[in-house]
Amino acid sequence: MKLNDYFRTHFDNPNVLEESFAERPLTLSLDLQKELYQIQPDSDELNMAYFEKVYQKSLDLFEDLFQENDRLYLIVRVRKELHSPPAKSTEIFERYLKNNKNRYALEFEKKDVRDEEEVIYQYARLLPSRQPLRYKQLLQAICNQDFPELSPRFKSRQTYYPEIYFLNPDKDTILYIFDDRGCFILIKDETTFALLKEKYTFDLSEGYVICK
Repeated sequence: MKLNDYFRTHFDNPNVLEESFAERPLTLSLDLQKELYQIQPDSDELNMAYFEKVYQKSLDLFEDLFQENDRLYLIVRVRKELHSPPAKSTEIFERYLKNNKNRYALEFEKKDVRDEEEVIYQYARLLPSRQPLRYKQLLQAICNQDFPELSPRFKSRQTYYPEIYFLNPDKDTILYIFDDRGCFILIKDETTFALLKEKYTFDLSEGYVICK
């Protein structure tokens, strides 16, 4: 089943990624860190204690939502100005997949953004599990994208940073970590939503905090 067919069948919407997750009813909005800040107090230096906590929280969350035997759809969306040169979105797959010889396994779609002078280049690949993905490094790159001093980090050739979505087609769950500040989890059914909401609502000192 192709990605759009999956979204149409399981979420009743082939354009689910183009809508605001924050406005959908079965979405969790989570902060990855609330106690610390990116910059050290009274200093211009980065607070690495903050980033280490963000890295660990994003890793814990990913490994909880994607168990070892779950399939994983890696989806990369790159926004460009309408008349700019085509975007090269495959570098994420080239850098963070352990074996990316079969480029033809990628699903590609070009999408015009309604009422805006932008276009989205979307690539997706279905993986048999999380194992082929260097997900620890990829999660760190997502969290580091606004901080040139940190590595790993995405190359800044595009107008915008890539939007990366992790989809678990076995559990109908989508994880979107937008940067170091937090993430959205889109869930199909109310039962799973209630379970995850209870699971990820911890004390401030312990980890995730529900923002919505």
